[in-house]
Amino acid sequence: MSTAEPREGLLLQHRQENGVAVVTVTGDADVATCAALRDGLLQEVADENSRGLVVNLAGVSFIDSTGIGVLVGVWRRTRATDGSLALASPSRQAQSVLDATGLTKVLSIYSTEEEAVQACAQPGMPRPAPE
Repeated sequence: MSTAEPREGLLLQHRQENGVAVVTVTGDADVATCAALRDGLLQEVADENSRGLVVNLAGVSFIDSTGIGVLVGVWRRTRATDGSLALASPSRQAQSVLDATGLTKVLSIYSTEEEAVQACAQPGMPRPAPE
């Protein structure tokens, strides 16, 4: 497992599980940290050895529109490369924002990291159709 240095209230922990990249996000995903979040997630998307990307949001204490924009951008990038993205264990605040934006209808969201990893490890992971 590798850990990025905390940047202005954001910590990213990277690891591989069953060929799936797992990034655990802790702290605030906002305008001050969105560049670090985007760079950390896109680094995993670019890894050709990964079958998918799971972003664990259990430790996210705050997420704003820029943080949501990063998740949507990463989702679009994974779709363009025929990869898969799953969000896992969103915190109450993150789940509230995902619900309010309607992204729960578009993004694959799982209540546990294990479920998200299992889904990403499956060939042809079902992906919600864009609306």
